[in-house]
Amino acid sequence: MPVKIIGLDIGATSVKAALLTRGLRGVGTVAAFRRVETTEAGGIAEALLQLFSDKTFADATCVTALPSSVFSFRNVQLPFHDERKIRQTTAFAVEPLIQQPLDAVLIDYAVVERDKQSKLFAAIIEKGHINDRRALLKPYVREIAVIDVEAAPMAAFLAARPGAPSCCLLFDVGFKDTTAALFGKNGLFHIRHFYFGSQKAAESPDPNFFQPFFAELKNTVVFLLQKGQIPELPAKVVLTGGGSRMPGLAEGLAGLFGVPVEKADLLSAGGFTMDEKLRASWDGALMDQALALAARPLGKGTGFNFLQREQETRADSGELRGFLKKASIAVGVIAVLAAIELGLGDYAMRLHLARLKKEVVSEFKKIDPETTKIVDPVVQLKGKIAEAKKLTAGIGDALSSSSALDIFRDISGAAQPEISLASFSLEEDAVVLKGAAPNFDAMDAFKKKLEASKYVKSVTVGAATLLKDEKGVEFHLKVTRKK
Repeated sequence: MPVKIIGLDIGATSVKAALLTRGLRGVGTVAAFRRVETTEAGGIAEALLQLFSDKTFADATCVTALPSSVFSFRNVQLPFHDERKIRQTTAFAVEPLIQQPLDAVLIDYAVVERDKQSKLFAAIIEKGHINDRRALLKPYVREIAVIDVEAAPMAAFLAARPGAPSCCLLFDVGFKDTTAALFGKNGLFHIRHFYFGSQKAAESPDPNFFQPFFAELKNTVVFLLQKGQIPELPAKVVLTGGGSRMPGLAEGLAGLFGVPVEKADLLSAGGFTMDEKLRASWDGALMDQALALAARPLGKGTGFNFLQREQETRADSGELRGFLKKASIAVGVIAVLAAIELGLGDYAMRLHLARLKKEVVSEFKKIDPETTKIVDPVVQLKGKIAEAKKLTAGIGDALSSSSALDIFRDISGAAQPEISLASFSLEEDAVVLKGAAPNFDAMDAFKKKLEASKYVKSVTVGAATLLKDEKGVEFHLKVTRKK
């Protein structure tokens, strides 16, 4: 049975909805679409009421997005590629880079590169924005499946098309704001919000109105290239949004980057079917974002889903502790069985013990299904417990107390602009920092500031070496926190 998905794009001046019916096969059919001007309706709530008074859009699963202006974005690198470890540690890698406390925000990420290390593009939003959108739509929709980031679904859709370049710039120009998304065949690299739109262009008498914006855009792209956050300069620019029709914009972007500038056309690119009468009134520049939302996967997919991340955040805090409890019980059972075996001389009892051992192995596999070779279940489970305790020392404590968060906050405050922190790792009672300083004096000053923290017991230098060009010092510091 086809599933009805409504992609809901709530902008500054209008609410756009695209209703897509999706079956097990095929990309789907655009069954209906509508655009309601918020000023004419009297506001966003009134526009939604007007939209959903049309029963065509009732009883559909809703996929929506929030504007890029309410998010902050960070590029993060983690020293492992396991998805579970990434999910559990991303928040604490991002925490020193943001102003809000972790319990006030939701963090989701897209994996840019996964090898021995993982490069992530993380999006951070205050929980209040998610709650507000959920409350706004609750009277009208049966279910909200996804809350994404504006422009990310379209970027993901275009990145999945055959022949997608290594780097491309998607430009969604609205009435008041513009969102730029850099993506490529490997996925989403970066999203940037600009206070630039067709309203300002219409109000400005300056014929060179675009130039300051073009300069900021070019500087942003070059900076990302130099930082290694995009693989190359964009090979193509894709325009969408109502403001994309501004005279001179496409030509200016073509001259700025020296590449082709195209208008997005998801209806054709995705092979969606539509009744010819509907097609005659379809305006891709205005409706493509809503269509991209309706067409995106209902799970996390390659983009963001802050509703799913909210559920995972609740579960993650108890997951490791649950594992510890089960594993500790299993180790105790195995130890008792081992003690019984020492006193057994009867063959029948040994057979009974063999059967119990098989049951223990079966329980072991339930607790740790990823382990395929079981040699000594006692030793192996003890190792798993030690590994989990090591992880929860940094992560579990941070979820239940303020000590880990406080020490990360002090590390962030002690790092002057000349100090570059490349990575960190969590140990049972310490944080190991790797970074660089312009000289030994700067490194020593950073160390002394850390030692002055009321949450730090000691700071020891694991290594400090001159860089090859002798223009800096690479260091490893172990920051031991107070109990």
